[in-house]
Amino acid sequence: MRCGYSSHGYNYSCSWQFVVRLRSTNYMEITGGCVCGGTRYLLKSRLFALVDCHCIDCRRSAGAPYVQWGSVPRPDVVITKGEARKVSHANRIRSFAACCGTHLFFEDAKDSETIDVTIASLDDPTPFAPQKAIFLEDKLPWVVIDESIPSFQTIPKKQ
Repeated sequence: MRCGYSSHGYNYSCSWQFVVRLRSTNYMEITGGCVCGGTRYLLKSRLFALVDCHCIDCRRSAGAPYVQWGSVPRPDVVITKGEARKVSHANRIRSFAACCGTHLFFEDAKDSETIDVTIASLDDPTPFAPQKAIFLEDKLPWVVIDESIPSFQTIPKKQ
């Protein structure tokens, strides 16, 4: 497949070896998966609510100083290969690749309208820069916050 061409109503652009297809109807397919390739997923819509989360639960579940998340409507997340192992903790659900343990998804509840996706598990995370930082009350002291985005000690109040 060549980069930068159109075919069958799709415009193709490449980043490394991965392809994002954007149909003229604004239908987007974003792909991602785990580190070993055993679990793959497809997102049928663009991510929104892009955040860097510094809460202790995210840090510990990922083994990282913070986790970047993006949200999509629940019906727009499709696992295309392998399976996700769901773990409930603190009345929330985190999903990890069953094959290798890569952290993939977060749900506020089993019937929540949206699912949060780990941005680092996307095949091409570069277009999804954070829009805000949350739970700074749990931030590690040596983590530097991007001062160009809004930051919150917990989560922003809904308006």
